[in-house]
Amino acid sequence: MAFVSSDTPQIPARRPTIVAGVGASWSGSLGRALQHAETHQFFAIDLDQRRSLFAPPVTSIAAQAQTGVVRLRSTWVPGSITGPLAAQRTAGLWRFLEYAARHMGLRTVVMPRSSEVSRGEFLGAELRRHMNAAAHGGVRLAIGVRGSVVYRGHDQLAQLQTLRHTAEEWDLDIALDLAGNVPHYLEAEAAILRLLPRLTLVRIPSWVSAAGELNTGDPISRRVVSILADQGYTGTISIIPAKSPLQLPRTRTYPTASDEWTRQLILDQYGRQFADDRPAPYSSPELFREQY
Repeated sequence: MAFVSSDTPQIPARRPTIVAGVGASWSGSLGRALQHAETHQFFAIDLDQRRSLFAPPVTSIAAQAQTGVVRLRSTWVPGSITGPLAAQRTAGLWRFLEYAARHMGLRTVVMPRSSEVSRGEFLGAELRRHMNAAAHGGVRLAIGVRGSVVYRGHDQLAQLQTLRHTAEEWDLDIALDLAGNVPHYLEAEAAILRLLPRLTLVRIPSWVSAAGELNTGDPISRRVVSILADQGYTGTISIIPAKSPLQLPRTRTYPTASDEWTRQLILDQYGRQFADDRPAPYSSPELFREQY
């Protein structure tokens, strides 16, 4: 009897690691960010502490980490620490990063370029030394690129090309921050192609508002995710929760169901790119409400 082989199983699509973007308060507190992330099935977070006066206290983080399953995938740190209690605050940052590297699964620490540090001593070399001692190469350092400060026109691509060469020379990764007021002239496709393969983290605003409406005013991050899917990017994508119109500017935001929907839309984008290479259809707000 002839042997009939079964259909060859389809290889699963390459997908990114999608995490919840959270911010620390000025005192370093995470509030209930870890609990909210776990509730909405985000099992890792991307922590922004660039505007925090203090690093998260290790005792508080340790208590939360022991009772939950959420890991700390990446964190954004300031390039220098100046002002009152600078030495104590710097020591607190090293304690937090070393604890996160040993006990919370920290994989990437993002710092600004040295040219962006206008006051104080740049912490890059000291940061590398502490991470090598704590994780023995298990934590990568990345240069943070803010989409809101890129140049215009041809200078933009030259700027990004130079940044990639710097990252290659110093064995650094690149993290792209698309939160904030990203200019319309950002050439998303060309920018991504110049930053790959050093690009390992992309930070985007939630595509769904706090009211559950599809945000059509952010075409940049949509185009970025589309090109990432087309290139088979398997790094980290961090979703920044949307603020409610009723929230004050400095009010803390936590992961919500809106961020779950954003995660699903990203995975759907990857699924369409794997199924065929036709352009992804535009999702109108009406269609979004029908689907989700």
